[in-house]
Amino acid sequence: MSMTAVRLLRAAVVALLASLAVLMPVTGVHAAGTGGIEISPYPGVVNGKQVTAFHVTVPRRGSRTVRYSLRNTTSGPKTAHLYSASASRNGKSFAIGDAGSSHYIEFPDRTVTLKGNETLLSDFTVHGTVKDGALGAVVVEVTNGSVTQRAATLVYLTPGPVLPLPVLLVLIAVGLLLLAGGGVFFTRRRRRG
Repeated sequence: MSMTAVRLLRAAVVALLASLAVLMPVTGVHAAGTGGIEISPYPGVVNGKQVTAFHVTVPRRGSRTVRYSLRNTTSGPKTAHLYSASASRNGKSFAIGDAGSSHYIEFPDRTVTLKGNETLLSDFTVHGTVKDGALGAVVVEVTNGSVTQRAATLVYLTPGPVLPLPVLLVLIAVGLLLLAGGGVFFTRRRRRG
């Protein structure tokens, strides 16, 4: 084959592969998982988009319950160790802490066994005073023999809204006026009766 024929053949193969790549359906983003166990937010689709991380607004006072899905993607039973951990961003990568190290996520350390292709829905709780950009993680570990694999789903935490002081003062003043007005109304009514 001549050099020109080889170049034309290469160009044809590249064009064919490029057109196949464009025509192939795009698969959804998968949840974080390892060893056949995946953990992801539930529902996994929000506003028509696949979600792979938790985005949680934490009330200033109180807590919030967050739903998650744990799925065995294999046909046989699988056992996984689940726990919460701290998370921090280091440039473009993330560092995940040890079990129970999250200050915000209440996720009891536990071991779960799922049958083949089984999905389990459950909840964890988020609480505390968070700052913008606070992170946590929900971790799944699967041990096969002497090898333990670990995957984490990030939990992006956002502080809940705070009432500005002027709005809070107005609400208190309106409440006091309503109380005072109600007291005057009932006092006049008793005097007439």
